[in-house]
Amino acid sequence: MQRQSPEQILKKFEVKAKEEEKNKLAKLKIFLGYAAGSGKTYAMLSEARTLRDNGVDVVLGYIEPHDRPETMALAQGFESIANLEIPYKNIVLKEFDLDATLKRKPALVLVDELAHTNAKGLRNEKRFQDIEELLKAGIDVYTTLNIQHLESLNDLVANISKIEVKERIPDRIFDEADQVELVDIEPNKLLKRMQDGKIYKEKQAKLALENFFRQERLIALREIALRRLASRVNLRASEQRLINDDLAYHTGEHILVCINASNAKVIRAAARLALAFHAKLSALYIKNPNIKEEKALEENIELAKSFDAEIISVYDDIARQIAEYSSLSNVSKIVLGKNKDKKKFKEEIFEAVAKKAPNIDLYLVNENQISTPKIRSKKGFDFLGFLKITGVLLLATFIAFVFHKFNTQPSNIVMIFILAVFASSFISDNKIFAFYSSLVSVLIYNFFFLEPIFSLKVHDSGNIITFTTMFIVGFLTAVFTRRLKLQSKELTKRAYRTAILLENSEKLARVKSKQELWEQLGNQALKLLNLPIIIYPINKNNILSKPLLFFNDDKQMLKNCFSADEIAIAQWVATNKERAGVCTNTLPNANAMYLPIEDGEKTKGVIGIVLKEKRPLQDFQYEILSALLNEVGVRTRDIFLL
Repeated sequence: MQRQSPEQILKKFEVKAKEEEKNKLAKLKIFLGYAAGSGKTYAMLSEARTLRDNGVDVVLGYIEPHDRPETMALAQGFESIANLEIPYKNIVLKEFDLDATLKRKPALVLVDELAHTNAKGLRNEKRFQDIEELLKAGIDVYTTLNIQHLESLNDLVANISKIEVKERIPDRIFDEADQVELVDIEPNKLLKRMQDGKIYKEKQAKLALENFFRQERLIALREIALRRLASRVNLRASEQRLINDDLAYHTGEHILVCINASNAKVIRAAARLALAFHAKLSALYIKNPNIKEEKALEENIELAKSFDAEIISVYDDIARQIAEYSSLSNVSKIVLGKNKDKKKFKEEIFEAVAKKAPNIDLYLVNENQISTPKIRSKKGFDFLGFLKITGVLLLATFIAFVFHKFNTQPSNIVMIFILAVFASSFISDNKIFAFYSSLVSVLIYNFFFLEPIFSLKVHDSGNIITFTTMFIVGFLTAVFTRRLKLQSKELTKRAYRTAILLENSEKLARVKSKQELWEQLGNQALKLLNLPIIIYPINKNNILSKPLLFFNDDKQMLKNCFSADEIAIAQWVATNKERAGVCTNTLPNANAMYLPIEDGEKTKGVIGIVLKEKRPLQDFQYEILSALLNEVGVRTRDIFLL
């Protein structure tokens, strides 16, 4: 019998754990279509009617209002949950009432439009999050979805339809659904339905036929839906074979996508590739002070996380870091972006990676979108840094005059200006300032210290070599100093992370009671974040206990954190084992961010972090905090038995 590799064994445990977790939830069925009017809602209502007639407790949670008599007729006779009415500008929006449905707790609820974005002020930003809550509460859900709303297919659909779909869902929702039924219809029949006014009213139908509803586009979308559904079936079958120890399931593929501030399209392409190969997906980005579009980069990191990608941050030489990580992590395929605006730069990286990692397959994806708005950096010109560097150059000039008065060799004066450029690199990380200090140093040296004085003319051809060498040495010194600063910063962060976790482990080992455990967590979190911390222990009935507070001199920041609404958010986190509050997609209007403290099975507590001006935590801080919570969660297994 062929032995399983360590990767196969690990993957097997991961798949089994996911299946066990999924079996604790209710069932989700998605009625999938490739365009509006394909009959998704009709098919969903038809099946629900049959179940209701057979005695199943079925209610309508939300059905999108349609101008389609056959569909609306099917909805008659069902018990319905009244919609929430949300005032918005001069209209009233109707939304799904999640809390009323949870209170009613039917066996099955129908919630149309899985990809819908909820109105502001509701608990969850997206409807799929509402559905996840229903599943955790033991309520089966039927819902509808068009294929163009899948995140990984966004670019493909935009290329076909020339329309960018704004409302999207993570692919995991689709792949983890218990059932997906394709509601199929021939494109010519769908067009006939549109022309007959069975989908939209006459004016709206005419616009649709001129734009989205063209036969060639519908054929392409239908093909995408069929292929994506087949990929889902293959994925589920492969996972089942792995659980059954069938080694035909191959887990050796590992795909690495390199991300920056502009290449969401590349991330989606890598996600589709990972799905096709049943591969592990990792996303690597370079920590580079030159990246101005920080918000766009953060969005792309979140996008990669939505595809369950492991996020790796590195710094310095891009090609070398990609090659080194790929070698250490057994990467089999690397996906890079290609941008026509930076063609030469991208090709250089591609060629460098190919040389450094010759045994790895490379994929080059065109980054350019149909229409991508340029993101302008909000960072203005660093005028203070400019003044400081100018001051350093003036000081160097003064020192050079002093040395010149004592007939110092020109080479020594050159060294003074190189030292000034070196000092300037500690003031600002901007390469433009490195160029500025190097160039101005050359000009000052020529103007004040070389014959003819007070002129930029060069009489001695040998001085040209001196100027060139002086400029290159100065500029490279500044660049390498910047790089060393960045490396030093990263090493300091790693050392700090290690020290925090080591200290926490040592102190947790000495903890003897629940009170000591919570105090240890609170003090460590306060030390790490320097922000007010709230910890709610949870009793045996999964109800919040009296909060423990940890703060320095900012106690006033806690004053708005104990209202009924705020406590309800913390209780929601305890019940649902999901983070919520400010800087999250769930209840973002809260005054603090709340995270569950779990032991692997149950929630043992909730930690709240009061963020200054509601600014999100840095990735570095969040990473360490998550590690602390995991460690404390593991320790609760022993402490709570005492």
